Amino acid sequence: MGWQSSEQDRFWRKVEPEPMSGCWLWTVMRRAYRVAYQCFVGPVPHELTLDHICRVRSCVNPAHLEPVS
Repeated sequence: MGWQSSEQDRFWRKVEPEPMSGCWLWTVMRRAYRVAYQCFVGPVPHELTLDHICRVRSCVNPAHLEPVS
């Protein structure tokens, strides 16, 4: 789960933290929430999908993502 500094830099260039909600908003079109979860938390089991518990689809904060069936 250890990211290289250059990978983190690339990640943060595409994220805009939203201070009121704590969401990390992805600023480019891609399924980055899954990448963020895998990098910061771990693999998503194949039979599960990630749910945005904050209900903000562009949020990539792994604390706002939950694997569900």
